[in-house]
Amino acid sequence: MLNTTYQLQHLILMAAEEIQMRRFYRDILGLVETSTGEKIYHYAFIQNGDPFLTLNFNGRKPTAPRQGLYHFALLLPDTASLASLIEKLVFIQYPLGAGDHDVSEAFYLNDPDGNGIELYHDRPQSQWVWDRHFVRMGTKDVDVKALLATKQRRWSGFPSETTIGHLHFIGNHLSSGDHFFVRTLQMDMTATMAQSAHFYSHNHYHHHHAYNTWFGEQIKPRALAETGLVSWRVLVDPPYFEHLQMQFSGHVHWVAADTFTVTDPFKSTLIIKKN
Repeated sequence: MLNTTYQLQHLILMAAEEIQMRRFYRDILGLVETSTGEKIYHYAFIQNGDPFLTLNFNGRKPTAPRQGLYHFALLLPDTASLASLIEKLVFIQYPLGAGDHDVSEAFYLNDPDGNGIELYHDRPQSQWVWDRHFVRMGTKDVDVKALLATKQRRWSGFPSETTIGHLHFIGNHLSSGDHFFVRTLQMDMTATMAQSAHFYSHNHYHHHHAYNTWFGEQIKPRALAETGLVSWRVLVDPPYFEHLQMQFSGHVHWVAADTFTVTDPFKSTLIIKKN
C-alpha cells in the first residue's frame, strides 16, 4: 500500500537479566534510561526524547526458542553514525554478525536476554533495484574497513533521526505471516528467501516486517511470563486506521478514541494509534 503513514513507534519486552540488560542498553548502546516503576525501564534515543523501548523485568527465560520477535532493527540516518557505533562494539569485542543486503548494510547482535537486534543504515533508494514489486536483497560480506573509514566522531549516543526501521518475526508457517501482513495489514510482499522467509512493506520500502520459519514448525508461542516481545505500537494515518478497524472487526480492544489493540499471530499485542 502506497502513501500510507506507518511508523513503528514503541516496543515492550518482558525481560529477565536486569543488571546486564540495563548496562547493555544504557552503557554500551548509549540509550537514555528512565524509570516509571519498580523493574520497569524506558529507553529513548536522545535526552527528553519519547521512549521507543520499555523493559519489564518480571520475566523468565524460556527453555526453548519461541515464536515472536526474531530481531528489532534500529535504522541509523547515515553511514558515519553506524560506523561510530560499530567501532565501539568492535573495540569492546561485543559479538557481531554482519550482512550487506544491497539496500542496506547491517550488523547483528543479541542483548543479554537473547533478543536479536539489527543496527543498519539504508543505501539511497535510487540504488535499490526493483523488479515490479520485488526488491533485490541479497546477503554479502560487509566491507567493514570501508564502513569504519566513514566515521566522523567517537560514539556518544544515537542521532535524533534514529528510528525503529523494521521488526522481524519468527513463526511456524509462512502462510500465517502472509495472511497477517499481506491480507490483513495490506502490505506488499517485497522479497522472499529460500522458501523460509518473506518480507513485507508499505510505501515501496524494502521491508517494515519480515517473517521466517527458521526454527521449524514445532516452535511454540511465547508464554506470558517468558522473555520476549509483549507489544509493539504503530502510528498510522486516519484512512488506514479506519481500514484496519474494519479488517480486525470483532477482535478490537479500544484503548482510546484514537487507539485500539489486537492480538498478532505470535500472541503479542499490536497497538494501532491514529496520527
